[in-house]
Formats: sequence, structure tokens, C-alpha cells
Amino acid sequence: MRFFKPLLFILLAIFFFGANHPTGTVSCQEILNNMLDSIRTIKTTRYELKATERVDGRLLFSESNVKINEHPQKIYFSGLEKSIEALWVENTNKGNAIVHSKTLPFIDMDLDPYGAIMRRNQHHTIFDLGFHYIARTLAMTMEKWPNDFDKHFAYAGTVICNKVDCYQILISYPEYKYIEHVTQKGETVTSIAKLYNTSDFKIRYKNNLSSYFGAIKEGKRLQVPIPYSNRAILIIDKKTFLPVSIKIYDEEGLFEAYEFFNIRINKTFAFDEFSKDFKDYDF
Repeated sequence: MRFFKPLLFILLAIFFFGANHPTGTVSCQEILNNMLDSIRTIKTTRYELKATERVDGRLLFSESNVKINEHPQKIYFSGLEKSIEALWVENTNKGNAIVHSKTLPFIDMDLDPYGAIMRRNQHHTIFDLGFHYIARTLAMTMEKWPNDFDKHFAYAGTVICNKVDCYQILISYPEYKYIEHVTQKGETVTSIAKLYNTSDFKIRYKNNLSSYFGAIKEGKRLQVPIPYSNRAILIIDKKTFLPVSIKIYDEEGLFEAYEFFNIRINKTFAFDEFSKDFKDYDF
């Protein structure tokens, strides 16, 4: 019996403390901090994206290819089979994106990335592509409740996702609610969303502003969700500490989900890869 008592103690310790220290050396908080550190090192990114977004009560699905250069900021986005292509380069084209669509094969459009055409039925702008947006949103939320980490984040074991060994992190915000915001002069839904670190798409949906993207009349009362969602599931590659999947829920169920495939970071782009004349593009 003397032999079994210490063994039983060890088994109980593993059972009770395993959730906070999944690998024996890395805690849930360290996993997230390592993810944030990995994202900070990113200078260039290529990946394939599968997106699910709830629009007007329906889940819409899309697949795309993304290329991002961080400094100076350059973004290329193409839908499945190049049904649509968008190219945006910092300090060029008067801030507009060049957009090419197969439905209008002989015309390239200059479009405002924040405007109604590019934002139609989209949860995010092209500036939210990549991992830096996920990192900013998560980091700001963590900073808001610095003493409640264990209340909001929990390790949920390892999983295989997209053929990769991963950590699974459960995120929960019981504080999630809608607050009233009285608009100030010059504010837009996007600026209000940045102020509260929340979803501008959800603000539009809740306040019947889905098709309006300009400045909002001063003194208008808006319902704003804080924080971004009430729960999420984040899957992180064990080797790279980069996200490979994130699912986000709200009071209506699944709000959005993103899966990242064939991620390649800090690989050099061709000198003309963010030009509409690049050989692989249809502009």
C-alpha cells in the first residue's frame, strides 16, 4: 500500500493540474503568449483560407488565397478559381484597391476597401486578413481583464487540425453583452468598432446599418457588443504557434469561422508580386 499512495498522488496531480500545464512545461497562458510572439515576427504571409460567416441568418462559405507583406503593407486576395481578385498597396492608387472580377473580365475597378461594394456580405475588410488582426483582438481583450485569465481561457487538449498537431484553447466571456453608444461627430461604425475592439459587422447588423458605411449622424444611439464574442475555439499549431483554425460564437450561435492551410511565413515575394502586371494574375 505504501507504494500506491505516492502513485495515486501523482495521478491526481496530473488530473487536476494537467489543464493548466498541458505539456508539463507550457501553460495555457504561455501557449497564447507564444502565439502572440510568433505573430509579431511575421513580415510576409501566404496561406489558403476557408471562411464561414453568418450573414442575415445564413452561413456563407468561401475559399481564397491570401498574400500579405507587412511593411510596407501590401495585400493580394483572390477568391476560389480567381472569381475575384483584389490588390492593395500602401500609398498607391489614392488608397483604393484594384479589383478584378470574372463577371466583368475586361474591367478593373478602383474600390474603397472600406466602401459598400467591397464590404458587401463581408465580416471584415481586407486589412483584417492575416494573423495580426487575430493577435490584436485577442491581446486587447486579454489586457482588459488581466486578473481573470483562467476565467476566460482554458486548455482543452491536443487535436489534429489540417494534418497538424495542435493545441486547443477554449475562450469564454460571460461578460458579453450589448451596451449603448451615443455617436460623436465624424464617427463611423468602423471607428466605433475599433474603439471597443469588437465587430463592426455585428454593429451594423444589430442597428440596421448593413448597407451604410459613411459617418453616422451625431447623437445616434447604437447597440454595441462587448467584447467581440461570448466564446471561441482557437486551434494553434504546436510547432509554429500560429493559428490554424478559429471558430467564434455569439448569442445566435456560430458567427464566423476561419481555417488556414498551407501557411508560409517570411518567404520572399517576387519583386513584382504586388503589381497587377504579375504573371499569375488576371488584372
